Amino acid sequence: MRLALLTLHFLMDFSQFDKILFPEMTGWLLAAKIFFILFEAGVIAFIVYVWATTIYLKRLFVFDLVEFFTFRAWGVRIIDNDWIKIKKRLITKNAREMRTAIIEADRLVNDVLTRLAFEGKDLADKLERPKAECFSDLDGMKAADAIYQKLAGDPKMAMDYQEAKTAILSFEQGLKDVSAFKDK
Repeated sequence: MRLALLTLHFLMDFSQFDKILFPEMTGWLLAAKIFFILFEAGVIAFIVYVWATTIYLKRLFVFDLVEFFTFRAWGVRIIDNDWIKIKKRLITKNAREMRTAIIEADRLVNDVLTRLAFEGKDLADKLERPKAECFSDLDGMKAADAIYQKLAGDPKMAMDYQEAKTAILSFEQGLKDVSAFKDK
């Protein structure tokens, strides 16, 4: 019992802790403490200065904030306006406009996948990689890219509206799968 009271008395006496945690600072010990406090303040000031003046760190901070609040990867830009233009070209049912729509859609999908770090030199190569398994209609996207490849090889190729519409819808589904649209 006496040991318990002695232990309790020792725990209640904080003067011993004050001597251990805050010893008297005199002479060189005081000079060393002041030096290290100033050094630490200088390091903190340097870090804040670098963070405030470099674009790279600001970008990373902004990228993280945007990704957090939009629930969308930074590399994907909102492409709604571009996609509306492509669909308007398709609706005209003009062969030249439909060809242009397919070419623009293929390039847009390729650009989005490049920004999302899909490896490959072109869209066909990117769709052959294992990362492309995230697409719900991978075969449709490959078929749409094949149509683009035919158009790139023969610009005067006859274009069927249904074929162009299928290609555009396949590209659209691929863009939806990677959340490239604002609200879709």
